[in-house]
Amino acid sequence: MTNALVLAGGGVTGVAWETGVLLGLLESGTDLVSGIDLVVGTSAGSTVAAQILSGVPLEELFARQVSQAHGEISPRIDLELLARIFGDMANGGTTTDEQRARVGQLALGADTLDEATRRAVIEHRLPSHNWPTTPLVITAIDAETGSFVTWDKNSGVSLVDAVTSSCAVPSVWPCVTINDRRYYDGGLRNSANAYLASGHANVTIIAPMTGGESSLVNDEIAQLRSNGSVVRMINADAAAIEAMGPNSLDPRFRQVAAEHGRRQGQSPTWL
Repeated sequence: MTNALVLAGGGVTGVAWETGVLLGLLESGTDLVSGIDLVVGTSAGSTVAAQILSGVPLEELFARQVSQAHGEISPRIDLELLARIFGDMANGGTTTDEQRARVGQLALGADTLDEATRRAVIEHRLPSHNWPTTPLVITAIDAETGSFVTWDKNSGVSLVDAVTSSCAVPSVWPCVTINDRRYYDGGLRNSANAYLASGHANVTIIAPMTGGESSLVNDEIAQLRSNGSVVRMINADAAAIEAMGPNSLDPRFRQVAAEHGRRQGQSPTWL
């Protein structure tokens, strides 16, 4: 029996909520980290994946999420540009390189802070800058070609750069330069990219933002199940969504997000 953990996107509050869920599950008797065979991390999930595989206990990672000292940056958001980018994603993601390349063009032309400043935020987030021994797959998208890419310890890419690229929300954060190419958030394919867990007997998905709204995520779950995987998923519930507010990138809501995640993990409702 092989076990995969899929950690989806969800912004800064998603990082906090997922961390809380994992701690709550541990407290209720379900340890999803020890002995895991594969972790897939997209956007916020890439941060959580790198953190939980660093060897730092979940209790300490949770404490960091509820601390007022966080090192995050409140982003400047161009709502009009963001609406253009996400406007044709009614199915919860993109399906072609052409779609993703159009997003990339907008992302590359956006006025954001510089790459070095943003990378420093991710460096601060990660307890270890070394790839873990547990298999970890992190997702991103080539901003010019729209190609969906994955990073792992054999990709020749640093863990910090991999996570920074996966968290590069287009038009909010700068695209990330890796080997002379530019990359942005893997969550623009879809928020979970659960198909990367294909072949594993048990797949657990922790996804704050899907909530039944992404047909692409749901299709991948159905495909995993049809291939014989036992799949279960937990999303942020209505109380958590209301408490976290409309801006998942606002670090002021980290504490409440983490606390709601912990509550849900202690009494999980699996989908």
